[in-house]
Amino acid sequence: MARKKTSGKTVAVIAVAVVVILGLLVALAYSPPGQTLIEKYMGKLDEGGNGNNGGNTQILPAYTALGSDVTIGTEVALDNIVFEAHFIDVGQGDAIVLEFQDGKTVMIDAGSTSTGLADCRAETLAYLRHIGLDKIEFLVVTHPDTDHYNMLEAVMDAYVVDNVIYNACEKNQTYTKFISRIIEETGNDSMVIDADGEDYTIDGAGYTVKIYAPGYGTFGDGDDEYDAEESNGMSPMIVVETAGRKLLFTGDGTVETETWFIEKMGGASYDVDFLKAGHHGSNTSTSQAFLDFVTPEYCVIMCDNGEEYSHPDTEVMNRLFDMGVVTYRTNRHGNIVLNIDEDGDMAFAVEREVPAENNKNGINDLMLVTAPAA
Repeated sequence: MARKKTSGKTVAVIAVAVVVILGLLVALAYSPPGQTLIEKYMGKLDEGGNGNNGGNTQILPAYTALGSDVTIGTEVALDNIVFEAHFIDVGQGDAIVLEFQDGKTVMIDAGSTSTGLADCRAETLAYLRHIGLDKIEFLVVTHPDTDHYNMLEAVMDAYVVDNVIYNACEKNQTYTKFISRIIEETGNDSMVIDADGEDYTIDGAGYTVKIYAPGYGTFGDGDDEYDAEESNGMSPMIVVETAGRKLLFTGDGTVETETWFIEKMGGASYDVDFLKAGHHGSNTSTSQAFLDFVTPEYCVIMCDNGEEYSHPDTEVMNRLFDMGVVTYRTNRHGNIVLNIDEDGDMAFAVEREVPAENNKNGINDLMLVTAPAA
């Protein structure tokens, strides 16, 4: 019996099907579920989705000082670091330190959940000592939720703070007491954010920090109760421009805050290179409209293991994946440092060797795995 001849059309269909399947497999590999499955198989994540160290740790990573080069083998990967952003692993909370080439330091928040707060506070202060922090020229308190400010009094006990930018609302007795400490620390209350909002600009050698604050009354209902949405919504949008790069820090800004920012900036887009995702990756933030407006290449999410708050939200991670935004998370990578050199080249130094998520577009991402400090 003669063998039936396979038509060219059939071969073409098979070829297309193979290409589609391979494409789907590649996409799955870079998706959040795919990355988690791979890393669990490799033994790099525990069942909670964290790196092997899990949670906070006293093992501090090696630190590259400003002005230094980063060399990998014989190749200089970064030439003269002019800026660093430290995303300190505090679990469910934010603690960010920005270091600039003229020696100035801006700190954005320092808080965590009450569970294990004493240990987290000690570890945060140890990290600040480790990077050689001397003083804080500007401290930004994004909003009156304790997971963003309940370690700041300890920071003010340890360091001189020249200026504090904060929402001057009276949410509760705890925050009101904290405001009194701010005024005691700085000797003034000249950088407050009032109900209608305020813009502040910090200029330095080779950089600009612009703080766009909507104000604590913009999304409120007229009383002083400030539920979670109102409190998060007053978070300022902080834009750092240095070495030709633009970075956006959002506190716990909500979708309303993002819409306000879009309207304030105007135009069809406001392209940034980096985004600190709002509200620990919750679906109350990082809307599709916002991502379409700022179009970041890289993102950091500061969150715990997800067991209590389910952060980051799957919907948010899917949006980041669809746009190919290379994503780092403190609950996976530990302490994260964004380094930028004088040419604008960027690299992320991480504690734990876990691949970044969502890099479906194959961005040439330079991740530095730092050895523990001696």
